[in-house]
Amino acid sequence: MSKPKVALIAGAAHGGTTIPNMILGQHPAIFATGKLRDFPHGDIFSEHNLCSCGEPTAACPFWNEVRTRYADYEDKPDQEKIPALFRLISELSGRPFIGDVTHNTGYAELLCAIRDIDLYLIHVVRDGRGVVHSGIRRDYRAGLLDRYGPRHIRKVIRLSRRWSEQINQLTRLERLLGPRAVRISYEDLCNEPRTTLKPLGDCLGLEFDAIGEALGNGQPFQPIPHLLRGNIKLRTSSNIVLRQDKAYLTDMRRLDQWIFQLVSRMPVFSSNRRG
Repeated sequence: MSKPKVALIAGAAHGGTTIPNMILGQHPAIFATGKLRDFPHGDIFSEHNLCSCGEPTAACPFWNEVRTRYADYEDKPDQEKIPALFRLISELSGRPFIGDVTHNTGYAELLCAIRDIDLYLIHVVRDGRGVVHSGIRRDYRAGLLDRYGPRHIRKVIRLSRRWSEQINQLTRLERLLGPRAVRISYEDLCNEPRTTLKPLGDCLGLEFDAIGEALGNGQPFQPIPHLLRGNIKLRTSSNIVLRQDKAYLTDMRRLDQWIFQLVSRMPVFSSNRRG
């Protein structure tokens, strides 16, 4: 039995991972799914979660078929059930590559350790200020206490620290996978998609020139059939064009930028957390 091919997009939460996953989904050989971790549990089949086909995921015929067939594997160990899930999705979609996403380095480490997966790692790095700002921007709409109080400060520290840790941990996985790993910048991808997608295509053995040129010329994304997780506005909207979120450049408070710069420069020690 052949190994399922998996292109795993890994990066920080609020780090722009939905965009490269949607770009993968433009390729006819790749079925982009959004985050598959914990399938079929968590919020995947909650009544409020929408598939990109427009149906609630609990009513989506594709994902219900996957869920039904996967039931035979749910009690198996990870080494068996995770490859089985990827294989089922590939079989039902008719596409050889699965585009998965994670913000959890433990999950990326787990997939690296499973021998029955043909894994490729796409490490997406976004400017940490953008990551932190995206995680705290709601505080800016609240009162002064929420904007500058201790809870807010702790949140900035936590997001800054986690951004640094993830880059450190995913860099280690890049070295482990060698030519099966590639790092791309979220900012470069938005500004120069054709150039940035070239090393990604080389890594996967697929051609992305036409896709990069179309997106760079302002053409909208083609609909992705069944994205079940990721930025809900992006995955359920039509006429989405490739555009960088630059809000942090003008909106991020100086105090928060200073905290980010301080925390992100602190030494990072590797951990082997899985989840």
